[in-house]
Amino acid sequence: MRKIILPLLFISLSCTKETGCVEITRKEKTGNNFLFFWNEQNHRNNTVLDEYGAIPSGAVTEEIYNQYKIGDTYCVD
Repeated sequence: MRKIILPLLFISLSCTKETGCVEITRKEKTGNNFLFFWNEQNHRNNTVLDEYGAIPSGAVTEEIYNQYKIGDTYCVD
């Protein structure tokens, strides 16, 4: 029983929700989707993909989208 509990405890402590702050470099509204883009200052071309095959971005609500401007810092809880 002890051999099972210890690995489960380790796994549960290792899995934490990701938090952090990003500087908004671009905003885009497509239909009902509201997107923030970040880390593009490292790339001269906006079509450059990150290591996972996507431009770093995140969807937010319309209310949050309207609260922030390009250059603002957006933090995820």
